[in-house]
Amino acid sequence: MFTIGKLSLIILTRCNLRCKLCCEYVPQNEPFPDMTVEEEKRILEAAFDVIDHVDTLHLTGGGEPFLHPHLAEMTEEAMEYSDRFDRLMLFTNSLVPVSERLAASLEKHRDKIVVQTSQYGKNTAREQTVLKTLEGIGVTCKVVRYYGEVQDFGGWVDFGAWEKQGKEPKILEKRFSHCAVTEAMHGNWRTRDGKVHWCSRSQRGMELGLIPDYAGDYVDLLDQRMSREQKQDAFKRIAASHYLNACDHCSGDQGTTDTAKRFPAAEQMEG
Repeated sequence: MFTIGKLSLIILTRCNLRCKLCCEYVPQNEPFPDMTVEEEKRILEAAFDVIDHVDTLHLTGGGEPFLHPHLAEMTEEAMEYSDRFDRLMLFTNSLVPVSERLAASLEKHRDKIVVQTSQYGKNTAREQTVLKTLEGIGVTCKVVRYYGEVQDFGGWVDFGAWEKQGKEPKILEKRFSHCAVTEAMHGNWRTRDGKVHWCSRSQRGMELGLIPDYAGDYVDLLDQRMSREQKQDAFKRIAASHYLNACDHCSGDQGTTDTAKRFPAAEQMEG
C-alpha cells in the first residue's frame, strides 16, 4: 500500500490580507483563477489512482480558502474519497464569515473534518465569531495564534530572494534535512494544477516562473505518459532526496531556532 502523510489542494491564490512574509507570496503576485469543482475532481481522481491512503487531505489556499465561493461543494467532492483519508482539513484566517452552505457541509461531515483557525489579531471579535460558529456546529478546530508575545512557531521567517544561490551540495543537504517541511512534516505535498511538490517554495516558485521548471522536483499526476508505479516511484525518489533544486532558491530558514530570523507574523504590506 502506498501512503503519504498529507496532500494539499491549493484551491485559490487570493486573500483578504497582505502579509509581508506570506509564504505563498500572494500579495506580490496576481492570483490564478480559483480551482473549480471539476478541476478538484480531476486532481483527486488522479491522486487516488496513485496514492492508496492519505493521513490528512487539505483544502487550503495560497490565500484564504473561505473566500472560495464553492468551498462547500469542494468539501462534498473531497468527502467522496473519505475512505481514502483519515481527516479532511480546512484553513481560515478567521476573518471570513462561515456561509450557511459551508456550515451545513462541515456539520454533516464533522466527525472527519478539522478546521485550522489562524488568529492574527486583526479583528479579534470577528475571529471569535468564526471560531464560535465552527465550534457551535461541532467541528473540531485547531486554533493557531499568530499575534502577541507568544506566537505559534515563534513568528514567521523570510525565505529570501528567488535567485539561484549556487550553494554547494553539502549546504543544500543540510538546508533540506533541517527544514521543517522535512523534519516535522515529512513532506508538505501540495498541488494547484496536478503537479505535486514537496514544499510551497518549490510549488509557488515554479508556477509563478520565479525559479526554473525543475521537472524532477515534482510528480505530475496528470501526465498520462507515466504509469501508476512510475508516479509512486517519483514520490519516493523526491522524499528520499538529499535536497531539491528549489533549496538553492531559498534562505533555508524554515524551522530555524534562531530567534533573530523569526519575525512577527502577518505584518501587513502598505498600499
